[in-house]
Amino acid sequence: MKIIYIIFFSFASVLSQEREQVPIFEYEISYNLGKALVKKGYVFNYNNNIYYNTSETVFLEKIKKITKNKDTGIPNLNILSAGNGAENSVSKTKENTRFTSYSIGNQIVNVEEGLVTQKWKLTGLAKKINKRNCVELTTTFRGRNYIAYVDLSIPINFGPWKFNNLPGVPVLIVDTKNKLKWTLSGIRNQTKENIKTFVKKQKKYLESLKKMSLEKYVSLYDKTNNGHTLLTARMPRKYKQKKSFKNHKRGGLELLFEWEK
Repeated sequence: MKIIYIIFFSFASVLSQEREQVPIFEYEISYNLGKALVKKGYVFNYNNNIYYNTSETVFLEKIKKITKNKDTGIPNLNILSAGNGAENSVSKTKENTRFTSYSIGNQIVNVEEGLVTQKWKLTGLAKKINKRNCVELTTTFRGRNYIAYVDLSIPINFGPWKFNNLPGVPVLIVDTKNKLKWTLSGIRNQTKENIKTFVKKQKKYLESLKKMSLEKYVSLYDKTNNGHTLLTARMPRKYKQKKSFKNHKRGGLELLFEWEK
């Protein structure tokens, strides 16, 4: 009878743990790095790993797939990289490693990089953002300067995307050129059981992708004009590429990496 009791107690304990809640921090995201876009982001901590995921990209300006040159009548194609812009990312804190799904040309790859601890500085300013009392902090990360407004009443040290080492939950993060913005839109709880299922599916997805180091990815990104030449190589000869984005070396979130300093 005692053995049955112990087994039942263990089962009840596991069930209780699965029903525990995990807070998910939801963000409204907007990028203006050529074609302005918006999407939603979700970040949470599970088993000491930080998970960050986004919805698919929604461009504010509708992009036509096919247009015609007014002078020649030649059809032009607007082409975009593989995928729908949704991000899948996990930061494994114990291993000091981050894995993220990145699009490059006609494929999506699993990019591995080391975790970089950001150094935030308090400015001494305070501001109310979305009815939350926040302190202002600044940092420089991979070629951009950021300002974060943080609610210290929720003591977490992570934020959306790659933001980390914060003294509380970031309510608003912007870059100083007003190109990028992450705004906290809500906090909701999810059961550990559902989180566990999601994490398992995401792991399977990331492991199905070709693995690549961040340095190799950046090199390929630069050599292929942000991945566009990988796409245009497969286009029919009668079509010409109509560039949807400015032709510059890098137009993404990150501009300067550690090995380039």
